[in-house]
Amino acid sequence: MMKHSGAVRAFMLAGIVMLASQAQAFTPSKPAGQSVMDGVNAVLEVVKKHSEHGSAGDREAYLEEVGEVLDPLIGYTVIVSRIMGRELLESSTQEQKLRFLEVFKRSMINTYAGGLYNFGSFEVELLPSENDSENTVRNTRVNLNVVSPDGQEYPMIQSVYYSREADDWRMQNVIVNGVNLGVTFKSQFDQIYRDTGGDLDATIDEWERTTAETFDEEQFQ
Repeated sequence: MMKHSGAVRAFMLAGIVMLASQAQAFTPSKPAGQSVMDGVNAVLEVVKKHSEHGSAGDREAYLEEVGEVLDPLIGYTVIVSRIMGRELLESSTQEQKLRFLEVFKRSMINTYAGGLYNFGSFEVELLPSENDSENTVRNTRVNLNVVSPDGQEYPMIQSVYYSREADDWRMQNVIVNGVNLGVTFKSQFDQIYRDTGGDLDATIDEWERTTAETFDEEQFQ
């Protein structure tokens, strides 16, 4: 477990780090919108490369590359903490926390990568902020407009927080076309937890099984 000590520590202290980030007045080195668009463009480059030159057999390489791009962009520990909830987070072991963190990261990568690959070529536009006065380093809403190849538009809002440790913004939630993914993840986790009779290990097993089943190799044919 020593090699995971950094991840465990980050998991346990995520909330404290976020609060400490706002305790002192400072100006982030990069605007939230720019950070989000830089991340979007980096992911789209990977999708473009693999959709044009890859094949179904390159699935693992594609997922790995998307994962490497997403890792510094998404606040996985913050998202997982909210999904589990404070009570369960406090009662679970470090091993359980770390295991669900890793399982959730894989499910996010599969979901994100599979959806983008199948969606095809599209454009993402950065929209003006609707209310800058409500944005803080703990939560800034970045408004985007996603345009599909057939011209269909999908409004997207990314909620990001500023990590002073990383010196960049990290995503903590997404609302796509009115669907709040954070709420969706929380509801799915709570349902599985109830169905397994409050067995956290079984819940993690089921989360891993269902996500692997949903985003199998057929997603990349």
